[in-house]
Amino acid sequence: MRPSIKFVCITFASTALAAATGPIPAGEIYKVPLSGQAETNFAHPYGGTGDPDGLGAVTIAIYPTKRQVCFDFSLSHVATPMMAHIRQAPELRNGPPIVSLFTGPGSELVGCAPANTRQLAHMISNPTAYYVRVATTEYPDGALRGQLS
Repeated sequence: MRPSIKFVCITFASTALAAATGPIPAGEIYKVPLSGQAETNFAHPYGGTGDPDGLGAVTIAIYPTKRQVCFDFSLSHVATPMMAHIRQAPELRNGPPIVSLFTGPGSELVGCAPANTRQLAHMISNPTAYYVRVATTEYPDGALRGQLS
């Protein structure tokens, strides 16, 4: 009888989460170009505050049901990467970090990071509201940026 009770509880919890947030998508993959020109700050709200010759791209795989984001960065012409986050804000706006992809000089540029299921589901349903920012030793406030789309 106890296995039936556990099954009912799990089913009820899953149904309650789906009812509160809508169906949870299995996952989505984004290829995001990164540039210094896309980086903004309060003094330069139209961009251009990042690394002027830095370029890159990141493949982001969002898996809400696994509660993780996987990433694969390809960077060129930038100083040592210090950290990267997915942040919430539209293009040419700055927003809070939602997911830390990596932190610390010498971190792996390929890997996975834990994240909140609801936030990840929101990223998939509204990707243009999120962007990836890479900070380097030369540009600690943001060297490269790219909007999800």
